[in-house]
Amino acid sequence: MSKLQKPGDPRGAVIEIIEKGRATSDATMGESVIVPNDVRINGQSLLASGDDPIIVHEISTHPDNCVRVTLTLLARRVSVRAEDDPA
Repeated sequence: MSKLQKPGDPRGAVIEIIEKGRATSDATMGESVIVPNDVRINGQSLLASGDDPIIVHEISTHPDNCVRVTLTLLARRVSVRAEDDPA
């Protein structure tokens, strides 16, 4: 039996790799190809490196396996600290 998740418990992120401003179409050859120009984590657009690929690792059909994604992001600030210390 799985445990119930409490509010504030860590959980997986929602990662969207999308092409903004259009929808796909099967009407014309090539219209269903997506050229991503936005990366979002939990709905927040982020700066991603154009020189480093976004890697979506193999997706398994086993129910206990997670999908792994590798991103290189550009950070304005990185903070490594105890949670209750001042930022």
